[in-house]
Amino acid sequence: MKGTSRLAAAGVVLFTTLGLLGYLWANQLRLDVPGYGFIRPQAAGLSVRLGSHLVWLDHEGREQQHLDIGQAGIAPVGDHAFFSNGDLLVYHRPEEAGFGYWLARYLRLQKTSGRAPVGPEGFYRCALPQLACEPYGRLLPAMDSAFRLALAADDVLFVADTPGFHVYRLSADQLELKRTPEGLLRFPNQLRLTADGLWVADTNNHRLVMLDDGVDDFGLPRRDVELPAQGALRWPHQFAERADGWLVNLANNAMRDGRLVQFDGDLKVIATPAAELIGDPLAFEFWRERLWVVDGAAQRLFLLDSQGEHPTAIASPTLTSLEQQATQQREHYRWLGWLGLGVMGLSLVAGFAAAWLLERKETQAQFRGLAGRGFIAAVAAEPAPIPGGDVYWLPNRLQRRLRWIMPMLVLVVAALGYVLFQIVMLGSSAWPLVLLACYGALCLGLMIHDLRASARQRLGVSDRALILEGQGRQRTVPLAEVRYSATHLMADDLVLFLGNPMQPVFDRQALETLVFPRLKASRLSPPWAVWMALWRCRHPQAVMGAILIPVTLALLLFLPQLS
Repeated sequence: MKGTSRLAAAGVVLFTTLGLLGYLWANQLRLDVPGYGFIRPQAAGLSVRLGSHLVWLDHEGREQQHLDIGQAGIAPVGDHAFFSNGDLLVYHRPEEAGFGYWLARYLRLQKTSGRAPVGPEGFYRCALPQLACEPYGRLLPAMDSAFRLALAADDVLFVADTPGFHVYRLSADQLELKRTPEGLLRFPNQLRLTADGLWVADTNNHRLVMLDDGVDDFGLPRRDVELPAQGALRWPHQFAERADGWLVNLANNAMRDGRLVQFDGDLKVIATPAAELIGDPLAFEFWRERLWVVDGAAQRLFLLDSQGEHPTAIASPTLTSLEQQATQQREHYRWLGWLGLGVMGLSLVAGFAAAWLLERKETQAQFRGLAGRGFIAAVAAEPAPIPGGDVYWLPNRLQRRLRWIMPMLVLVVAALGYVLFQIVMLGSSAWPLVLLACYGALCLGLMIHDLRASARQRLGVSDRALILEGQGRQRTVPLAEVRYSATHLMADDLVLFLGNPMQPVFDRQALETLVFPRLKASRLSPPWAVWMALWRCRHPQAVMGAILIPVTLALLLFLPQLS
C-alpha cells in the first residue's frame, strides 16, 4: 500500500470512528433527557414528577402547586412518597452505577449484597414547601436502580429493592430494619398498603402477593394472586385493586410496551383500558374514580375516565412547558445522532472511492473474491510456472498473524474476566456467572485450537500433485484426485483450510496463480460435502461446531431458569 493510500485509510478510520462515537454520544444524551417519573396521590392532590420537578394536580387535572426539588441540590430518581405530616421522601443519586452493575441488570442477575450509600447518596426527607432536606433511613442499602416505596400512616417505610429481590421495613424511628425472607420474591415492584397487609407486585413470579406488614411477622405471605400471561405480556410490575378485580400493568420481556389489563375476581380478562391510546404505560394511578396514566413512549400524562376512555386535557402550564422542552432536546439530540451516522456513512463512501482511485486493481481483486468470481476465474486461468521447477511450498500467512491475534484474545479474555469480577463484587448470583465463564473458556479454547491447527498447515504444489500437511498427517494427492472448494482442499482422510479472501491462511496470490489453475481436472465439492469431509477427519472446525451448537442451545434454555 502506497503512502497516499495509507493516509487515506487512516483518515477513513478516523472519521468513521468519530461519526460512530458522535452517534453513540448523542443517543446517550437523548436518553438522559429528564422524563416523567411515578405519580402518587397526596392529600387532596396528585403529585407528578417530571425530572426534578414535582407538580400537584387536582381531580380535574388542574395545576395546584409546583416545586423544583433540584433547588435543594437533590437529583431525584425512582419513586417518591409522603409522610403523614406532608414531608417528601426522595432518593438522591448524584452518580449513575458503573458498567458492571448495568450489565448484571441486563442479564437479570440478582443483587444479593446491598452496599451502603456513599457520601450524599441516599434517601432524604424534605419539609415542604421550604425544601429543608436531611438524610433519612441510612440503615437502608443503596438503591442503584429500580425501587418502589410505601409509607404507612404511622410513617413506617417499606422499600422494594427490585434487583435485590427483597422488600425492607424501616421503623418510624429509623432504628429497626427488617427484610423479606430469601427466595420469597423475584424482582418485587409496586407496593400498596391496605388494612390487611402489604401488597407487592412479584414480577418474575407472575403474581401479586400480600405480605404481613407487622414488626413480628414481617414478610410472611398471607395471600397471593397468580396472574395469567397475555401472550408476550407476562410480567406484572404495577397494579391497583378495584371493586370488581385488579387493574395490572403487564410488560413484555424488555419491560416496556406493556398494557393495562383488568382482571375480574376469577382472574379473567374483562378489559384492556386505553390499549389504543397508551403505547407504553410507565406509571398509573386509579384516583378519584379517574385513571391517570403516564405514557413512557409519548412522554405524556393522560387523564381518563374510570373505563380508560374519554381523555381530558391536563391544565398544567408547568408540565406543558417541561414536556415541550424535553421534546425539543430529544429532537435536537436525534438530529445530532443522524449527523454522526451521516459522517460515518460519508467516510465509508469516501473510503471506497479512495480505494478505487488509488488501489483499483487490488480493490477489483477483493470484490471478485467476495463475490466468488475470483475463485472461478482463477481455476479457469493458465497456471504460472512452479518456482524452482519442482515443489513449491506456499507461505502460511496465519503463522505471522498469530503473533498479534493471540495477545488480542488475551486482552479480550482479561476484559471479560474483569467485567465478571465486577458483577461478582456486586453480589450477583454465582451460577449464571459460572456458566458464562465456562462457556467463554470453552469458546476460547476451541478457537485457539482451530487457529493453531490452521497455522501448522503446509501446502506444497507441483505440476503433478498437491502435498497436503495438517492434523499430524501428510498426503501427496494427484491433481485429478483432489476435491476442492473456495476455502478447502480435501484428500480421503485430510482437509486443509485455505482461509477466505479477506483472511487467507495461505498466500492468496500463490493460491490464485499456482494452485487453483491446476485444479481443472479436480472435482469441485458442494458445501455439504466439505462439512462431511471435515467431520470424517475430525477437523477442529467440525469439532468446534459439534460442541458449540448444542452447548449454546442448552445454555440459552438453561440461563432463563436461573435468572
